Amino acid sequence: MALRPDDPSGGFRHSNVVAFINEKMARHTKGPEFYLENMSRSWVEVEDKLRAILESSAMTSEAKEACAWGSLALGMRSAHRQGHLHACRVQWLQDFTKLHKSASQALACNMRELTAQHEMERKEAACRLQLTLDKLAEVQKEKELLRWKLLRAEMASSWEWQQVTEEPGLATTSVFETKGAEAPTPSPSGAAFTAGAPSQTAYWGPSAVETQGTDPQEPQREKSAFEPQQLRRPPSSGRPEDWNCLWCDPVNFPGREICYHCGRGIWLQNP
Repeated sequence: MALRPDDPSGGFRHSNVVAFINEKMARHTKGPEFYLENMSRSWVEVEDKLRAILESSAMTSEAKEACAWGSLALGMRSAHRQGHLHACRVQWLQDFTKLHKSASQALACNMRELTAQHEMERKEAACRLQLTLDKLAEVQKEKELLRWKLLRAEMASSWEWQQVTEEPGLATTSVFETKGAEAPTPSPSGAAFTAGAPSQTAYWGPSAVETQGTDPQEPQREKSAFEPQQLRRPPSSGRPEDWNCLWCDPVNFPGREICYHCGRGIWLQNP
């Protein structure tokens, strides 16, 4: 018996069909031999051999019929094998699709996590940027406030220096007090200058001149007598034209009226 009913790879499900095909193949010994020889071959090879048998004149009609029924059984066997292979391939493709689906889901989950993380980082960066901008605005305000205070201090210092330069008596008095020298005492109020009297060094300021007034019998003095002039000390450089500042004690050239180091001038009124 060439075709067995219990063989699942034969492709037949019913035993009576298997018995009928075996009966047809058994009419000639060439039928079972053809089936058993070509069980492992492909259908293309089986068909080529069957064609050669049918075209052969040496083969009888019974042998050709038996080989034809054997080729039918081999065709069913090959179809069953191909179907099994296709089923395996389909199963493999389904498994591969499931694997890709799982990988896609994992990638989507990772993408969502990365998106959430990037959004959180973006919000954090935006918050830090806003804090930095607020701090920068505060620093700018503090800068403007300090600039305003500095300008105000410079204006106040300039005004005080202008007041000092306008009142030479006060500046000279402070200079003599800081240097430890004896300041000249101002002349008493109402004192008159007499012709031929010895000259005395008097301390005159603008306020003193205005408050004292003028004596009708006192000779009128020129306006240049009350003009303040730079006090020149003997210079430490050895040149008689140079002079030393009473505030910071540097040597100045004779052409300067204000000290190059501190920018101050020391003024005394000539008698």
